[in-house]
Amino acid sequence: MFAFALLYACAHPPADDSSASADTDTDTDSDTDSDSDTDTDSGIDTGAITLPTSPLPITLTLTGAASETATFDTVVCSHPPNNQLQLTWTDSANTYTWHLRVFVREPFTGDGTYSTTVETELIEDFSGGRYFSATTPDTAMALTVDGFGANGAYGSLTTGALSGDAGSVTLAPQPIPFWCDVVAQ
Repeated sequence: MFAFALLYACAHPPADDSSASADTDTDTDSDTDSDSDTDTDSGIDTGAITLPTSPLPITLTLTGAASETATFDTVVCSHPPNNQLQLTWTDSANTYTWHLRVFVREPFTGDGTYSTTVETELIEDFSGGRYFSATTPDTAMALTVDGFGANGAYGSLTTGALSGDAGSVTLAPQPIPFWCDVVAQ
């Protein structure tokens, strides 16, 4: 009978609530790790977002040292490993055109308004073309990121006059929207 009791005890170990609890904790920890899979090295959540309808193409009126219109139908968004955000508005027709570029030089943390260290450039796309730029805090400007994720970004830019060798230029209407369905790394 003693041998039977010993055999039974070895074959059927008693239930231990602490081991079940430890297994649950281990699973929870691994779930937390899987959530970080949508984060970039900078800690920004890059899960998918719901993009609104694209506002592109847009036409800006340039006044001052450049008095004409500029049409943009594409915005390229880039969030390189340097933890900054870069946006470039272009006209995909590749004819005589302007490029509008914005750099968020302060640490980019996702959705929000950036106005501390922002640089804006307006570049005429041909050899010897005009160049205008502005940086904060010398010029009031803000880039508002309303949505940022793995599948794109959107928001708007508000900027004062941009300066260049030929003088200064203002851009209207404002704010200037941006929308992209890809964020390059």
